[in-house]
Amino acid sequence: MKNRFCRMSKTMCGALFLLSVSGIAYSCSDNYDLDETRPGFLGGSIYDELKARKNFSYTLRLIDDLDYTDVMSKTGSKTLFVADDDAFNAFFQNNRWGVKSYEELKPAQKRILFNGAQLNNAYVVEMMSNGANGQKNLCLRQNSAAAVTDSVPFWKWNTLPVNYNEDKTETKYWKRHANEAKGGIVMAIDATVPMMTHFLEGNMKERGIKHSDVSFILNHKENWPEDENRSYIYDARLIKEDIVCLNGYLHQIDKVLLPPGNMAEEIRLNDNTKIFSHILDRFSAPFYNEQLTRNYSALYANAPDSIFEKRYFATNTRTGRLVVDPNRYVVNEFPLLTFDPGWNAFASSPTEPKERNMGAMFVPNDKALTEYFIKGGGRVLMDRYAKLDNNETNLVYNLDQIPLDIIQALVNNLMKASFMETVPSKYLTIMNDARDQMFPATQYGTEEVYRQAFEKVLLANNGVVYVMNRVITPADYASVIAPALYSEDAEVMRAVVRADDSYIQGDSFNDAPLQQYFSTYLKAMQSRFTFFIPTDEGLNTYGYVDPASLASGNKNNYMYYRWFPKPTGSALGKRIPVEAHAYSYNMETGQRPGVDRIRPVSFASPSTDLLTSLTGAVKQRLLIEMVNQHILLHDNDDKDGVRGAQKYYLSRVGAPVIVINRGTGKGMGMEVRGGFQEQIQGTGAAHNCVVTEVYDQTGGEDGYGNGMTYLLDRPMQPTTISTYKAVSNMPNASKFLELCSFGDKNLLQKAGFRDSLMVSNTDPNGTEWDKVASKYFIFVRGNVGGSNYNVPDKDRLVRFFNNYRYTVYVPTDAAINAEISKGLKTWEDIETYLDANLKPEVTLAPDQSNKEEVEQVKKHNDAVKQKAQAMVTMLVAFLRYHFQDETLFVDNVTKPVEEYNTACVDEKNKIYLSLKVEQKPGSMTLTDLGRNAKIDVNTAQCNIMVRDANYDKLVNNPRHISSSSFAVVHQIGQALLFDAELASGYSAAWATPQKAKAFVAKYRIKE
Repeated sequence: MKNRFCRMSKTMCGALFLLSVSGIAYSCSDNYDLDETRPGFLGGSIYDELKARKNFSYTLRLIDDLDYTDVMSKTGSKTLFVADDDAFNAFFQNNRWGVKSYEELKPAQKRILFNGAQLNNAYVVEMMSNGANGQKNLCLRQNSAAAVTDSVPFWKWNTLPVNYNEDKTETKYWKRHANEAKGGIVMAIDATVPMMTHFLEGNMKERGIKHSDVSFILNHKENWPEDENRSYIYDARLIKEDIVCLNGYLHQIDKVLLPPGNMAEEIRLNDNTKIFSHILDRFSAPFYNEQLTRNYSALYANAPDSIFEKRYFATNTRTGRLVVDPNRYVVNEFPLLTFDPGWNAFASSPTEPKERNMGAMFVPNDKALTEYFIKGGGRVLMDRYAKLDNNETNLVYNLDQIPLDIIQALVNNLMKASFMETVPSKYLTIMNDARDQMFPATQYGTEEVYRQAFEKVLLANNGVVYVMNRVITPADYASVIAPALYSEDAEVMRAVVRADDSYIQGDSFNDAPLQQYFSTYLKAMQSRFTFFIPTDEGLNTYGYVDPASLASGNKNNYMYYRWFPKPTGSALGKRIPVEAHAYSYNMETGQRPGVDRIRPVSFASPSTDLLTSLTGAVKQRLLIEMVNQHILLHDNDDKDGVRGAQKYYLSRVGAPVIVINRGTGKGMGMEVRGGFQEQIQGTGAAHNCVVTEVYDQTGGEDGYGNGMTYLLDRPMQPTTISTYKAVSNMPNASKFLELCSFGDKNLLQKAGFRDSLMVSNTDPNGTEWDKVASKYFIFVRGNVGGSNYNVPDKDRLVRFFNNYRYTVYVPTDAAINAEISKGLKTWEDIETYLDANLKPEVTLAPDQSNKEEVEQVKKHNDAVKQKAQAMVTMLVAFLRYHFQDETLFVDNVTKPVEEYNTACVDEKNKIYLSLKVEQKPGSMTLTDLGRNAKIDVNTAQCNIMVRDANYDKLVNNPRHISSSSFAVVHQIGQALLFDAELASGYSAAWATPQKAKAFVAKYRIKE
């Protein structure tokens, strides 16, 4: 651009700049009178220039017929893309309207041809790729002079979309208009201003788009050489650029510019994408548009009383998330498309201006879809939902029987919010709904191979439609989540795992009902999952025991929830289409359908319940807990899943799953337990969860899958036993329990841990002291150190567990006594030492006559405290060394020796101290750092599953679990030692005050 104006300035100073909508601006120069002299390069008005060039009679007729003669003859600021008469004659020989001459053009068609080829600002070509805010080369498209009111056609009743779905719960929005008696409706295909797309050098280079990409998009048989500069308006090539006129610019193009419709409309009009268009229309509806009706009536006589616009239910539309239907009802359960494919002014995100990008769709042609649903990967859906024989004649009817939330997955996988990322040269970076390569290099080794997947490309005003000769299966159909989508008996689980699906884009996270994004997680196709799905029948009959009710300790309050699928109604807000009814629960008998007493309605949560309400929050948390319990993630090279040799597995959140019986074949009849099922063994409530259906989603021959899915007759649940309760119930473990139950701040203060705070006088309220003291506690309850640990009165939580999974090794009483005999001090020993050795403090006399005595007492007490602090630090570090990250079971597995971090920290070297663990079938051996001794887990007291659940409140019947950690507890016959220097005895650590100080510094308890 700079070079162009430099050349012009050499020709004549005072060059013309068309920079604003107010008209022509001139620069000044010496001895040049603009009022009397016109620059040689400057033509007449746009209208005069066209007349002078002799070969633009059709464009002139358009201007005259549309009453634009004055506008194009006077000053102003316009850009017009014009085709000469030869191009128009060619147009009349072949066009989608079927008009054979100018005289056959209707007024609306004339407006489309003229306004669609016009911009309401003056642009030289090089400036068109610059944004309105001055950002260079970022503009791909811009508003044309076209208006929605240019063409609002009448749609006959039999041309409107038809929905053959037999399910009465699916609203047929077009049905009342597709009525022969009514004739039809007047409807715009969108109510936003059409935009003009251009392919210009500056923008293409900026966004990494090659000439060959554009050549492919424009369906050119020959590639556009990369070293040849061209410019295109849609598919019309500019052949003469920047013809300067008094009121703007003319640019000649090589063909008549017939602006395309939006992506949805181009798919509808294309002869070979009718089936996909029909699928797409199930997500659309006619909306009455009052503003468009008024605007049209103001412009044209005999305007209709009502004008509609066609819109698509989507998460990204011109009004944001569209969940209100034409009848003004909120339709929370209506499955949403990724974006509205009929939105002319499409913006890929709220933060990206519409001018910078547009959408893209990968649409299978009719033949590909027919083969896919009759013979290919989609046949399973037809087997499940088709009402008629699965053949080509019945295909469209049968397709409409597939529920919207299932066919939605196919469509959304093919919709891409960024055209810029879908051009052929970037094909390997195009992602599917699982964020995997949509066109993997293993199948599409070269760009040439990739291009062979396409029949043609349709260029629309809001994006590009790549018409494919194949169907790309969505991860929704290939992953472990698929059975949840199409199984008749999995509606509750389907509602939960897909609850957040339409809240992925932009800043919609806060609006997501669960904020878990289960389906996104389960569609990780590079992973290997086992996904258990409790059936609706099991959830309706046996339900899910409420752990918070058990925590109350009042048997009259024990209850379980039965869950039923049910729509949420027409209200906005966080809801989930699941209804919950509460029933009394008996720990001795378990659930008794037909006998259990239903609890008061105040405990129920209808599907219309906001998840922010008390009962809604309980339902939300229990549903999340249930799903997490049933998702298992395996190593990528683990081909066996739960059919391997081991017995114990961990769910996504660390809750154990126990395989009791592997069943037959791939798992039919398999019996599994959660921690709660293990906990109630030996009671009348005892049961296993049994697999009733098996789905192999490993991928078969094509390898595109990610695991196995099993339907269960009832849900598994985590245990309600805490680490504290498990250790309390363990024989020969009272010593360890007692040491871990310490909580005496007075002893810690006596040992001098508060001295620095008291001297600095920076903690008048004791808040900081509470935090400091709490670091030395292990089993806690209530508000400790500023954090809440809400458990029943006779229970405790491990203070430093942090929503993770752990292993706890509990030394026997004999093992603890052995360490005490080697010098390990108990809390009682430490207090006895302090009481016996601390001297009473001496107050300094006013005349300081006893100053020496005061200093001697202080020096003595400081040394005593230093040793006591070393004893405390030693004991806490010793105890914490028995709490290990990661959950390990004694199981039928063979694993090499591995190191695992413990809760004991070497502060000097900034590391968590580790344990070595070796697992063999039926045994587990530990090797500590202190003695390098091999210590076997007691197989008679092992694999005790625990859950440290922190409830929403401490007293008065908690309602839900706020956070939790899972662990397994094993007993060991010898205690673990964390430092080799202590192997000969513990007292060496505090042999002198200096050694005590160094030990405390090295193993200082920080958290």
